[in-house]
Amino acid sequence: MQRDTAFQTYLAVPPHVSSYCTAGTTTNNCVPAIAGIGTPSATGAGSFVIQASGVEGQKLGLIFYGASGPNHTPLGPGSTSFMCVKSPVLRTPVHDSGGVSGQCNGALSVNWNAYVVSHPVPPPLPGQGFWAQAWFRDPGAV
Repeated sequence: MQRDTAFQTYLAVPPHVSSYCTAGTTTNNCVPAIAGIGTPSATGAGSFVIQASGVEGQKLGLIFYGASGPNHTPLGPGSTSFMCVKSPVLRTPVHDSGGVSGQCNGALSVNWNAYVVSHPVPPPLPGQGFWAQAWFRDPGAV
C-alpha cells in the first residue's frame, strides 16, 4: 500500500532533466552536447528523446545509462572524456552518427520511452531517476 502511494506521488511530479557532465573534445575539435527532449516515462507514454548533437560524422556510437547515480571518472590518463554514469551501466544498441566524416555534424539518439518498453533489460522503475551518456570511439584520442 505504501509503495503504491509513493509510485503515484512520483508520477504527479514532472521529472527534472538536466545535463551534468562535460563532454570531451574530439581529435577533430568536436564538443558534443547532450539533451533530453520531451518527458521521460517508464511506461512508454509520450516521447522522450536523448540526443547528442555535434558528434563526429560517420562514427558508431551508443547511449550508456544507469540508475545508480552520476559519475565523473576520466576514461583514461590524459583523456578529456569522462565516464559520467555510475556502474552498473547498460547500453543501447550501436548505431551510426550520420553526418560527414571529420565534421561535427553527426548525432546519436534514442527515443527513451519506446526503448524501455521494447527491451527486456531492466530499465529504471517509474519515479526512479536515471543517468545517460552518449559515447563513440575517437581512434586518435587518448
